[in-house]
Amino acid sequence: TSRNVQLLDKNGDIHQGIITVRFVPDTALRIASFMDITELEEARKLAEMQEAQLRQADRLATLGTLVSGVAHEINNPNNFIALNSKILARMWLDINPILFERFEKAGDFSMAGIPYSKAHARIGLLFEGLTEGSERINRIVEALKDFSRKDTGQLNEPVQLRRVLDSALLILANTLKISTQALTVHCDPALPLLLGSAQQLEQVALNLLANACQALREPREAIRVEVSYLPEEQQVLFAVEDEGVGIAADALSQVLDPFFTTKRGHGGTGLGLSISNNIVRNHGGTLRIQSKVGEGTRVEVRLPIASPTEGGPK
Repeated sequence: TSRNVQLLDKNGDIHQGIITVRFVPDTALRIASFMDITELEEARKLAEMQEAQLRQADRLATLGTLVSGVAHEINNPNNFIALNSKILARMWLDINPILFERFEKAGDFSMAGIPYSKAHARIGLLFEGLTEGSERINRIVEALKDFSRKDTGQLNEPVQLRRVLDSALLILANTLKISTQALTVHCDPALPLLLGSAQQLEQVALNLLANACQALREPREAIRVEVSYLPEEQQVLFAVEDEGVGIAADALSQVLDPFFTTKRGHGGTGLGLSISNNIVRNHGGTLRIQSKVGEGTRVEVRLPIASPTEGGPK
């Protein structure tokens, strides 16, 4: 008979293996053998993760094509809204004095069923809202286009982490608004440049922010985002902290493993944190998680700044 087991060696390392027990014919003896398959198991998990990452990359490539097409379809009517709202706002500025003069001479009158006395102070604000809404649509579309753009895989571009964070916050603005009424963002005004891939780091920011939203039980629970410069370590700290459900101690040691998830029933794949950790490590950084059940979770990402010769501060 054979059985899969885990054994602990004298150094405290865990080994995956198969124990096989055979009976010696015509005797009461038994022979037991152990086959160490730790490397095979690690290779299998790596292969599964790479396959999952390829599927994810394929989905992102498809998403990029879709976003590009949708962005074009959204931008065309949005350009009409932006242009026409500005023209209408200027027209209102020209016509309002004439309408006000009539109001003073002949009294109140109706505009689209609303008395002029109530409407005249609000119409300018309505046009401002149209313009601001159109500009917001444009920023969201551009952020989605940037995120879905094909990643070159190169880690040698100067990156402004504040821009990366702003883009992630814009993409997840609606999710954050629904999830929490207490979002705070603190960012040092003068952050040094990093060297890497803005697109990959944005994926990390999106994953951490989305996880924080999913961890909250009710909107009054807070999410705090911090980006600061650590001059002694020559690093930039990016931290996301939530007041959500927290992670149990036995699960905390596994959350960075591929395919491990506490949200399997809610569509979790167990790849978000694992991929984020790999991205951070490829950038020469570290990702650390602290959590208490019922109190919340804090994820800290530390990334080295670019040296002057790499495009960092002179």
